[in-house]
Amino acid sequence: AINRYLKEHNADPKPFVWTKPAAQILDKLSRLPASSV
Repeated sequence: AINRYLKEHNADPKPFVWTKPAAQILDKLSRLPASSV
């Protein structure tokens, strides 16, 4: 099922469009708790 989905999705790919400016995304990331990894 996964391979079929990927094949169908990749047949007509669409570029990812950011909906917020980079500064706003990075600001939100800076407020997240530190990862324990």
